[in-house]
Amino acid sequence: MTSLIGPAAALEELRDGGAIQMCDRLASAPWDPDAPDLQHTVAFQSLRASEAIAACREAIDQAPRLRRLHFQLGRSFDRLGANQDAFQAYQRAADLGSGAAKVNIGILFRQGRRFEKNDVKARSWFLDAAKSGIPEGMYCYATALDNGIGGLPDVASAKLWYAKAAERGTAKARDALVRLEIDGAGTGARCD
Repeated sequence: MTSLIGPAAALEELRDGGAIQMCDRLASAPWDPDAPDLQHTVAFQSLRASEAIAACREAIDQAPRLRRLHFQLGRSFDRLGANQDAFQAYQRAADLGSGAAKVNIGILFRQGRRFEKNDVKARSWFLDAAKSGIPEGMYCYATALDNGIGGLPDVASAKLWYAKAAERGTAKARDALVRLEIDGAGTGARCD
């Protein structure tokens, strides 16, 4: 057993064949149902992108069909602001069935930072993610319906999707649902 810590330990673990575990440890999203250990995930703001990119690339070499690795690589590029690279990794993960990747593609289109801004595409990706059963996707799709992002507002559908996300434990969906009930469409709830 090695006593290395920090980046040196990460490199040693990669050499020992632990790239998949290292990618998981460095880049798993707290809301991704594909994350292998929801007790050990990384908030986006805390993601150490350069280390995660190296680990996730090696992990993908070892297991190219494991969708969560492509999602985590995309997340790492996203953290760096390399949004074209993030999109490509997310697209591969989405092609493999990752609902989490669909959410993040929608966010890329919604935000449009160093990427194409397109609310219609964002809404469509959020819908795909919602239909795949991802609570974060349900919430994001509800925000688009609520606030008229990429189409007309639809209060009834927004309530339905907020409620579905809330039933699956998404606290911000419960809050948005209450605001929608009180104030009507246009709550300003955001998916980002």
